[in-house]
Amino acid sequence: MNDQLPPIYYIRHGETDWNRERRIQGQTDTPLNSTGEVQAARVAIKLREVVPDPSAMQLIASPLTRTRQTMSAVLDVYDMGDAEVVYDERLMELSFGSFEGKMWADIHATGVRPEVDPEHYHDWQPEGGESYQMARDRVADWLASISRPVIVVGHGGISRILRGIVFDLPKREIVTLKVPQNRFFRIQDNGLDWFDARDVRT
Repeated sequence: MNDQLPPIYYIRHGETDWNRERRIQGQTDTPLNSTGEVQAARVAIKLREVVPDPSAMQLIASPLTRTRQTMSAVLDVYDMGDAEVVYDERLMELSFGSFEGKMWADIHATGVRPEVDPEHYHDWQPEGGESYQMARDRVADWLASISRPVIVVGHGGISRILRGIVFDLPKREIVTLKVPQNRFFRIQDNGLDWFDARDVRT
């Protein structure tokens, strides 16, 4: 890991109906559901406890609706406006191409099973989409561009790739990393810390 990397607070967007249905989203622009809105609000409140003053932070998010809505909860607790946020397409979720909108069972039916052969899944490219390996390039490019502490709202796949790059993880570990929607993590000083928002009162 680069010792010069500034602190990164990474939030995955809240739940969507497609998450609940185990339907593949990729870059399809889906909104939060009511559970996701509550998750986003709780995470934002917890973030404010951890980072009371965001003045030194840069706010960055994927431009998709579900990440914008989650970032909106962050802006609300800090009484900030949308103009404070940089929306960066490099943080968009992996594209699943022709599989977007289908179920995970449809991917499993092709013989691609992340839990059985994670290394193969890491390098697998869905038709019209991108592999973890391909998306790694744009995440690495984004990571190299940051120069001060950041609060990021992104996606599950991007969360895994980011941790894989920073901590030089093997392929098989990257694709099995947990990506909860009611916790967020901080990368700082060669380590990673999780913050739990499940019991936060809104």
